[in-house]
Amino acid sequence: LMTEKEYEKLMAIDNDEDLKKAVDRFWLSNIKNSRIAKNVIELYYSRVEEANKQFSNYKEGWKTDQGMIYILFGPPWYVDKSSVSEMIWSYSYNFSDPEKNFLFISPTINNKYFPFDNYLLQRNNYYYNISYQQSQLWRSGRIF
Repeated sequence: LMTEKEYEKLMAIDNDEDLKKAVDRFWLSNIKNSRIAKNVIELYYSRVEEANKQFSNYKEGWKTDQGMIYILFGPPWYVDKSSVSEMIWSYSYNFSDPEKNFLFISPTINNKYFPFDNYLLQRNNYYYNISYQQSQLWRSGRIF
């Protein structure tokens, strides 16, 4: 949700208390209403926690492609896992809408050497616009 510059500035902070204050400032500078900001922060962290529960494998769930989409958009309305190596998350009743359906590909099949369900987002140009729009909803507090 942050720009690269905002993220780098945040990562330069080495004190936990100062880091928390900086994160709070980030939200409050974008969302002027503190009540709405509090609700957005709670929703964001609940989605991060859920992403960690559902998608953690060899890395934390929020760092995975599925975790990223889950945090930005919430739980999918429908999941199509008709193939072993592909999964589609839909956020629309129109399954052919490229801006509301996300295709994930599993580059590896579970085996004893890599026992994780790992799906990577099959990126396309539609996703850049829709993820930017969704990020703006978060930053402005209009995600609800």
